[in-house]
Amino acid sequence: MITLIQFILIGALLATVRSLSSDIIKFRFYKEAYGTWYIDLPDYTGPKGDLAMVAGADDMLDYLAKGNNQVDVEMSEQPIEGALKLEISRLGDPGGGAYYKPVNHQIQSVWLCDVTLFALGKFPENIYFRKAT
Repeated sequence: MITLIQFILIGALLATVRSLSSDIIKFRFYKEAYGTWYIDLPDYTGPKGDLAMVAGADDMLDYLAKGNNQVDVEMSEQPIEGALKLEISRLGDPGGGAYYKPVNHQIQSVWLCDVTLFALGKFPENIYFRKAT
């Protein structure tokens, strides 16, 4: 199944499972020549297709990248200055990721695949994210 942090969205959970809690975690995303965004998770052992950003996460990355083919994104469960917010709206079927509603943004929905569990350790209620400076 194609994934998303799809946004996400998003340092990963390299040796042990991490939690966003109050920590800010930084993830790198890159866009290949044919237009697909991927999260860079070197320790992920599954297929590359699982790391694809789709179903709204790709749109959020296009927004953050502003025409670039790479963007570093900071994320936290707690508000961070200048960040956009995603609120969980529902979990998918088992193995089906989670759907998030962007707050105050034109994108209507973002689906994050189960790779989010690898990267963040859970599907947080809220995810705050911004382009890293």
